[in-house]
Amino acid sequence: MLAIGTVLSGRYELLEKIGSGGMAIVFRGRDEKLERYVTVKILREEFIGDEEFIARFRSEALAAARLSHPNIVRVYDVGQDGNVYFIVMEYIHGDTLKEAIKEKAPFDTKSTLNVALQIASAISHAHKNHIIHRDIKPQNILVGTDGIVKVTDFGIARAANGATMATSTTAMGSVHYFSPEQARGGYVDEKSDIYSLGITMFEMVTGQLPFQANTSVAVAMKQINEELPDMRQYNPKVSASLEAIIRKAARKKSDERYASVEEMIEDLTKAKNDVNQNFAKMPPNAPRRMARQPEIEYLSAVDNSRKQAEAKRQEKLRQEQLRQEMNQEPPREDAMKRQEKQTARGLRISKDDDFEEEYEQAEPVKRSRRPQFRVQQKRNPRREEDYEQAYDRGKERKVVVAAVATALIIIALISAWGVKAFGTKMGLFGSDEKVTVQSFLGMDLQTAQATAEKEGYRVVQEKEAYSQEYNKGIIMEQSRGEGTEITKGMEVGVTVSLGAEQTEEAPQAMPNVVGKTEDAAKEQIKELIGKEPSVSYEYDEDGEMGTVIEQSPNTGADITAASSVSIVVSRGEEEKFSIVPRVEGLTQAQAEKALRSSKLEVGDITTIESDTVEAGIVITQTKQVGDEVPQGTEVSLVVSLGSGTEQTPQEDQTATDTETEITQTTPPQGDKTKTYTVNPPAAGVTQAHVKIVKTDDNGETVVLDEQKTLPFSVPITGSGDGQITCYIDGVQMWTDAF
Repeated sequence: MLAIGTVLSGRYELLEKIGSGGMAIVFRGRDEKLERYVTVKILREEFIGDEEFIARFRSEALAAARLSHPNIVRVYDVGQDGNVYFIVMEYIHGDTLKEAIKEKAPFDTKSTLNVALQIASAISHAHKNHIIHRDIKPQNILVGTDGIVKVTDFGIARAANGATMATSTTAMGSVHYFSPEQARGGYVDEKSDIYSLGITMFEMVTGQLPFQANTSVAVAMKQINEELPDMRQYNPKVSASLEAIIRKAARKKSDERYASVEEMIEDLTKAKNDVNQNFAKMPPNAPRRMARQPEIEYLSAVDNSRKQAEAKRQEKLRQEQLRQEMNQEPPREDAMKRQEKQTARGLRISKDDDFEEEYEQAEPVKRSRRPQFRVQQKRNPRREEDYEQAYDRGKERKVVVAAVATALIIIALISAWGVKAFGTKMGLFGSDEKVTVQSFLGMDLQTAQATAEKEGYRVVQEKEAYSQEYNKGIIMEQSRGEGTEITKGMEVGVTVSLGAEQTEEAPQAMPNVVGKTEDAAKEQIKELIGKEPSVSYEYDEDGEMGTVIEQSPNTGADITAASSVSIVVSRGEEEKFSIVPRVEGLTQAQAEKALRSSKLEVGDITTIESDTVEAGIVITQTKQVGDEVPQGTEVSLVVSLGSGTEQTPQEDQTATDTETEITQTTPPQGDKTKTYTVNPPAAGVTQAHVKIVKTDDNGETVVLDEQKTLPFSVPITGSGDGQITCYIDGVQMWTDAF
């Protein structure tokens, strides 16, 4: 794992680890170029050589980069630094919706509707851009300290109109939230996201997952076969409208759900205004009220009806006793195993899913393998008439005892050999003490074996393979990833490099791919040298989105399969944002100046009479203070005409722009001093880099630019009318009049 303090691409410094998943590790970082906090998502080392994982990792960045929405986490950059593949995203001060559910669920109707509307708005934007998320769940939804909800993790997103829409037999996603069609490995479309949102809303209003069982396969079976439990048994206060919306979103048949997310948003909006009316129109054959949630138990193919079980109990006990004597397992266990194998066949749960941690595994019942013998009635040969026959029977018993003893000795020897051969390798016997596997990539086999032996486990070579990245004799792959916990004595298999495969391939001239599309450039280079180039993405004002803007090496250079070839693809012009300043209470001229300094446009100016606000002062503004909006956004103002009835019409007052400017911007004589308070940008932040800029009649002056403990107050002296702008960690937080 990368060390804290590592700087990627000479720009992104890793500050702390904040999470991890099956595919990537997530860090809080700092963009040294733009001086802001960012989230850096790094592909795990064990997947560096796996083209499938690298493709999934890139697809997440590309899918999210195409989206620009207030409720979707923005992607700033994606690239590669050596063997490190990373995505740089917006940093959110807050936590996941899953943590909020654990702490506060069940949510009330109003809170649930507010959160659901923001999630649905994000999903709607993705669907309009032909992207299906396919993994909507509380763990992939972030709730900021400002109350803004943002959807993240487009790692398994797919294009809605792409060829990958029909998902063969592989179901991706998180088993507790994915749709029945995902569980079956069927066709996945936009309505699958609607189903997952319905399950997420169910968990918000109840604090419970609707379908629970001891295994992932059993949960998937419930997703396919069972309707939602009664929500009111967990939260009697849930409104009728919200309950109906959740049920319609989570219908088993996709054609019975909402036709689109926009239709669902319409019902959610109506429900905010009237919580008791049922806006969701269910199909005519849909059940009105579902039965209460059944007890959590393992599903099997055997009929486990209590009435039938009670009626057949005596018969089953007799049959089971007979089977135990014959050292056979009851058919119920066989049926259970067959059912689970049949269901699990063709079903694969996402490697990012962490649902297994939510269960406490039951300890398996240990069945004796000792042969069972019937107790025979002891015979007394003295009571037999024929003593010779009694002698023969005694001799026969001795032979049986000797045979049994011999069999037991053979079984003991085989068991001992099995423990030695398989026990250590599989971790089935011996100590339960756990050890953590480290990364052996880049080590030679002898060093790795010595290191593992000190920790109490073994490294064994499983195979050899050619590699362009690792020298001969160096470990290039391992069967268990770094950080995996195993029992002491177990084995970790590794693949040792044979070095670069020696070929007499003739070098090819590097073509000029600048200006071509990414796919065309990759295909052309692959045809020449047999492999695709590495790809990174950058914002560029001149280059068309999706086209190559740089290449390495230059055109005409000799390249082979062993060469390092890379291209840089344009992400188009980067959209820049500004924070809306507070201009209410300022004169019109001051307000316009503050907006333009924040790179915003002045919209319509409306004047009204006011008994409380002096003439020429801004009463209201159309954009909320502190909102992050694209630069160039128009902000309209409402300006007071004062309380006098003899006001000159606005068109007469504004005879010329010059006269108005002079009237509203005439500064008072002499210097003046005001005290400003700088508060933390989010809960828990006590240290930050603060920069305060003053703009007055003397021009622009940096008043403060240093690391400070928050909150604090600072007096500022200036001349005339102006404004004060505060930046925290490189982000503009507020603007105030001076």
